[in-house]
Amino acid sequence: MYALLLAVLLSSSRSEVPPDAWVCANDIEVWCTVDSCAAKSESETTPMGISARGDGRFSICAYTGCWEGKTRPINAAGRLLWVADDVAFSTNDAATADVSLMIVARDGVGFVRVGAIASPLLCRRAPPRLD
Repeated sequence: MYALLLAVLLSSSRSEVPPDAWVCANDIEVWCTVDSCAAKSESETTPMGISARGDGRFSICAYTGCWEGKTRPINAAGRLLWVADDVAFSTNDAATADVSLMIVARDGVGFVRVGAIASPLLCRRAPPRLD
């Protein structure tokens, strides 16, 4: 019984996301539909600014606003994952999107899927903010 409890406690502590903050940006913009994915040309790529925190808060900014929310992040073998559904766009509450953000902590490489955008990211650790 105690061995089982210890195993559960140890496995749950490994699955928690560290209290780090991350900032990410995209070099390219990829759009995907049911049929295919295509990268936009460099002149058509929209820069994205992404931040994510160990406490679950995230912000994915593009165009004229941001998808912002809070979820329970997951750490799966160093792959940090934030997932949330129906996240409102800050300048248009009706423009909701499902969000999937993954960061490979060791490499500082990530991926974001929000709406039809499905783009690779370059990420770096950032000092946590106190807000």
